Formats: sequence, C-alpha cells, structure tokens
Amino acid sequence: MTDLSKLLQAKMPLAAWIIDVEQSSVPCCNEAAEALLIGSLKDIKLGQRAIPSGLRERLSLHLASLDIGESLPFKWPFTSKDGVEYQVRGSVIALEDARKGLFVEAHPVSHYDAVSVVQDDSIIVHHAGLLAQFRSLSFAIFDQYGQYLEASEHFIAHFGVIQHVRDLFAVSGAANSFIRRLAHQENLFQEIRLATQNGIRWHKIEVSYHPSTNMIYLLTHDIQEERDHEVALYRLNNYDGLTNLPNRNLLYHQLESALINARKRHRQFGLLYLDLDGFKVINDNFGHRVGDELIQRVAERIKDSIPSGACLYRLGGDEFVVVLENTNSIAELESIAESIMQNASNTYPVAKMEMMITASIGIASYPQHADNVDHLLKNADAAMYRAKSMGHNMCFVYQNSMAENIDAYLTLGGGLRKAIEEEQFILHYQPKIRLPDETVVGAEALIRWIHPELGMISPDQFIPLAEESGLILPLGEWVIRRACRQLQEWRKAGYPDIKLSVNLSSRQFMQADLVDMVERVLEETGVDSKYFELELTESMLMVDAQQSIEKLHSFRKLGLTLSIDDFGTGYSSLAYLKKFPIQTLKIDRSFIHDLGLDSDNDAIVKATIAMANSLNLKVIAEGVENRGQVDVLNKYHCQEVQGYLFSKPLSSDDFLVYLDSHNVVA
Repeated sequence: MTDLSKLLQAKMPLAAWIIDVEQSSVPCCNEAAEALLIGSLKDIKLGQRAIPSGLRERLSLHLASLDIGESLPFKWPFTSKDGVEYQVRGSVIALEDARKGLFVEAHPVSHYDAVSVVQDDSIIVHHAGLLAQFRSLSFAIFDQYGQYLEASEHFIAHFGVIQHVRDLFAVSGAANSFIRRLAHQENLFQEIRLATQNGIRWHKIEVSYHPSTNMIYLLTHDIQEERDHEVALYRLNNYDGLTNLPNRNLLYHQLESALINARKRHRQFGLLYLDLDGFKVINDNFGHRVGDELIQRVAERIKDSIPSGACLYRLGGDEFVVVLENTNSIAELESIAESIMQNASNTYPVAKMEMMITASIGIASYPQHADNVDHLLKNADAAMYRAKSMGHNMCFVYQNSMAENIDAYLTLGGGLRKAIEEEQFILHYQPKIRLPDETVVGAEALIRWIHPELGMISPDQFIPLAEESGLILPLGEWVIRRACRQLQEWRKAGYPDIKLSVNLSSRQFMQADLVDMVERVLEETGVDSKYFELELTESMLMVDAQQSIEKLHSFRKLGLTLSIDDFGTGYSSLAYLKKFPIQTLKIDRSFIHDLGLDSDNDAIVKATIAMANSLNLKVIAEGVENRGQVDVLNKYHCQEVQGYLFSKPLSSDDFLVYLDSHNVVA
C-alpha cells in the first residue's frame, strides 16, 4: 500500500484514489481526491471509505475480464462543487492477497460533450450525461465492439449485470446478426426477444451509433404485455376456447390457401364435415359441463384418427371439419371418414361415466364437387345431412345431383336445427276412444312447430324436409323423450295411466341405434314401457322385412306396444304381416271417410277388422268424424277410434281438461 500511496501523491495535482472492489471500499486517496470527493464519500471507518454495492457489482464485472495494467473500457464525467468538469479514468492494479483493484484519476477538461453514463448519487452527483435524461427509461451504452460501458438504473434492474451486448439476446443467431450489423455501424429499429431478469421477453429496441464517440446507444422498451395481448386476441379470434382447435376463421384461411395451391399444381384437396349424433340430448340430460367435456374428448379422438398432415377445426357446437390437402382420390377421404367413425363410436370416459356418441360425416372434394371454398363447405354440409338421414354413424360423399335441392337442405336445415336447439316445438295429443263404451284409453302425440315469426307450421310442411336433411333424427328423439316426460307428468298429477303413441318416420326406423335410444329414454324418464306405443307404416317395414322383424322383436323385449299406421295404403304382404310382432292395426282415414256410403270401403274395413281379429290384433280407426261411421265400426267390432268427432289434437293443458270431462279407463 506504501507504493500505492507514493503513486497517488505523485499524481498531484490530479485527484487520484484506489478502489478495493472486493471490500467495497476506497482504502486511500491523495489530497486532491480528498478535496474533490467531499460529500460523495461515505463515513470514514478505520481509514477506509465505503462504496455502494451497486458500483461494486458493476466494477467486479470489468475486473474479472481485465488484466493488471489494463484500463477500464469507459470513462465517466464528474463536476465538482465549484463547477469544474472532470473526466474520470481507471486502470487495474494489484492489491494485497493477489486481489485486483482499481486506480482511478480525474482529469480536468475545458469542454466535455461526449455522451457517457455516471454512477448513482451515492458516488458521483450532479452529472450532466445522458443517463440523467434516461433515468426512467431502459438505456445502455456500449463501445464499438459491443462491450458494456454503462446503463440507466432502469436498464440494470430489468436486464441485470451484463458484460457484452451479446448477453442480452435469447438466441445466439439473433445476437450474431445484431453484432454484424453493429460492425457496419448501422442504426437499428426492430422488435426482438431479449433475456431479462424475468425471463425472455419481447422488446422494441432502437440502436444509434455515434462516430464522434465510437459508442453505441441502446434504448429498449418491453412490449411483452402488448404481445401477450395480441396473442390472446389472435387466439380469441382464431381458436376455439373449449378444444383449442382452430375455428371457422382459420378454416377459411386454410381453404383459400389450399385452393390456390391446388389450382397452381393441379392437385385435389378435400374436407370432411362432421356432426355428432344426438349431442343435444346429452346436453339436455347431463348438463353443459358434461357436454363440454365430451366435446373435448371427441376432439382428441378425431385428432388421433386423422393423418398427420390433416387439420381439424371446430366450427362450434358439435360440428367439426377436417381438411386434407394433396389428396389422391375420394376413396382416400372415405377411408379417413371410416377411421374417424370407428374410433369416435368407442366409449368416452366423461364425468365418471362411460358415454357413447357417433358422428355423421359429409365428404366433398375439389375440383370434383366445387370450384370455390363456399360451395365446397356448403356441399360437404349437405352431404352430412344426407348421411344423417341414412342413420347414425354414417358418411356420405356429395353428389352433383344434390345441387338442385341444396338450398332446401341448408335453409330449412338451419331453421330446423335452431328450432330444435331453442325447443320451438310442442306436442299436441289426440284422444283414442274405446268402443262401444267410448272411454278414453290413450292418445297419439303429434308434433307442432311454433315458429317465432311464422306462427304454427304444419308437420306436412317441415317433416318431409326434416327427413331429407337428416334432422328428423334429433327431432324424432325429442318427440319420444317429450312424450315420455308427459306421461310421467300426467301420472304425478294423479291421472290414470293411459297409453301414449308416437309415430316413427322411415328415416328414424333406419337409425342403427334406434332401439338403444328408445330404451335409454324409457330408463331416464322412468316410464313403464307398457304405456308407450310406437306407430310404424307398413311401407317402412317392407323396405327390409327381415331386418324390420329383428328390430320389432327388440322393441317387444322392451315391453313396447307396436302399431302399423295407415294400414291399407302401403304394399304389405300378409305372409310377413303375421311375422311382424305387432299388436295393433290402424285403418287409414281414407277408408273411413266414406264408411257407410261406399260399399267398397265398407267391405275393405270389414275384412281388415276380421283379419286383425283372427290374428289377435287390435284395430283402431282414425279420421272418425260422424256418428254414422261410429255405428258401422261398432257393428264390425272395431275396438278403438280417434278423430274430430271426439276431439281434435289438444295441447297438454286442454287434454287434461278433456280427461276431466270424459270417461277415462282406470
């Protein structure tokens, strides 16, 4: 230390002092430094002058990279109390115990305009450098080689202690690119990810090179929150919040891109339009939480079923689309659809239950089925409706012959779908009367659509199109479920048990899981199956008579009553009629209208009733409108009738009023 004291004194009249970085102290200084630093040095304890920890950390970095005798790569300004300006420089020296320290000296200058940085007020005060102007900003100064010189407090708090501009970058490639541009003395403005005390974050940076000082000035602005907001907004606009799948917006983007590529390279691409079968029933019975979880499981299953190059989108509700670019044939799309249906139909562990659900899939391909995105989606949607009309868990490839009816598919389909979701339908009930005592023994449930704008819509207007669009399946299931609930409501209200019948459409009867669905509804509603009847037409039974027999026997095992509706208008075979496990024949109203006036109709009705009696079948006549018809039917021993003579179809409340005023079987 004696040699250092001599060196300090030899520097007089320059102010010079020693900094022991490791000990955070100023062990000695000359008289000029003592006078210069009055008010800046802290309390003198045991002959040592303390320096703040912030300065210690910053100087330690430089000491670690410099050898004895080397100078610090930066200088800093200092202004004395009397206004004299100095430039402070430092070099590395050896202290006791082989430690490194700093020898610093202050040189008075007549003019100082270099942009530099200073330490905080605990060491040097009243500075006039740029750091005073950027106290609240993240600002740093580097030499022309990227070596760190100084920075604002905000910069240090944000990035921590660094030695080189390279230390700021999260990716080495970005650092190399940045340094190459520095070598060309370029001014920069860009957004980039930098490594901070709080992890890697996005920043806007502005870099300025000043040839007069050979220094690089870096101004940074943390924009991570802005980026996070942009990402969140992008995801909100382009991804489904429940499944995290891309949504309709991104679907259109990909389809437009796929269309451009396909036209350019003369390639094909296709899409599969998926809709889950009976999903609304699950939502209604188990709640939306269970429904949402099922949607998530289904989405995962579909993703696992499609090729790696395919993209899955959720359009909302229970609708999904799969896009496959660069396909070779329609058969390839059909194969993927089959794989999806096979995997999707397996059970799903949801809410501690094993649930099952199937999917109907429509297939369309460019350029075979459409030459633009809108038509391709529209045609795939129409093909999906056709698949639904064929039964659950089916796929169908769009046919160009469907184009004429496409608007009816989609326009009415959309209206019916909304009507089902919003439960715009109600059931009316027409009493069934036992002869000859004219006692109420049952009722037929008949659907009505109460449109919010058009009012009551007749079933004749919407049922055929519902069948064509495939929506007859969820609509038919709604009728069965509502009818069963109505039975239970009447029972709980204290009314005697009566038999309630519903009609099945031909599309419903083709439904693969029809028996399972009816059984599930009976169990969920608690209805005694002997009070529930299904009415079927002879035409639908004869489409595949053997399969019909098997399905009817399955219904009989459930305890249901089966009736053939509109008997005499179809193409039944008496040989098959006795094989069908049915209990009732309903004579069509066309034969009842002129009963007692037309001898041919009388003969047909009489023969039908006689045949039914010989087969131990009950007979009911519909469309009864006058007493003369009742008299003839009584004479022929017809067991039951229904028609406007007794009552038109009634709302639930009006039906109860009717029951209260008429005889009801007990």
